[in-house]
Amino acid sequence: MTANAETVGSPISLEESLPAGVGGAMDGVKPPMSKVEEFKQALEPYQQKYGHYLTKLRPPQEFFRFSKPNGDIKSRLEANLSYFQINYAAVFLGAMLFAIVTTPSCLIVISVLALVWVAFLKKNDDPQWKVNLGGIELGKTQRWMALSAVSALVFLSFVGKVLFSAAFFGGCLVVAHGVMHPVPDELVSNEQAQPVGP
Repeated sequence: MTANAETVGSPISLEESLPAGVGGAMDGVKPPMSKVEEFKQALEPYQQKYGHYLTKLRPPQEFFRFSKPNGDIKSRLEANLSYFQINYAAVFLGAMLFAIVTTPSCLIVISVLALVWVAFLKKNDDPQWKVNLGGIELGKTQRWMALSAVSALVFLSFVGKVLFSAAFFGGCLVVAHGVMHPVPDELVSNEQAQPVGP
């Protein structure tokens, strides 16, 4: 009984190894407990790096205000293109997603490419997998680059036409909005507040 009491109450020294199954870095970061948490943790650096762009997204009531231009087309375009650039990026993205979703051939190509990539990523992690191309053995990185190039070519061949037409349509919408939207009040008040100097 005294021997057990001594082992239970004795402090753990740093030289002793940890029991099996216990390990990891003590960095204060909670490990993800599910796939959703793992996904959120993977997206967090991108959110910190690019999240400030979303704060520049202008509200719809400000974005959807129109008036007839009075010979100020150039000044309207210059002001609106810089002021609403994040909204215009959202318009481009929305037009492209809409074009892809409404075109069945695009959905099929994207689905096939996604399945190929899932199978490839599983197979590429296998250290026993060897690929020879013209007598040259391709390593993990070379295989990844080769499939990226082939995927880009296939994607542009089948989906490129739809993307380019959506980009053209989005560009027309941006120019029309830039001409029909009055110069934002915030920019007008800033110009009036600045003193005119020599």
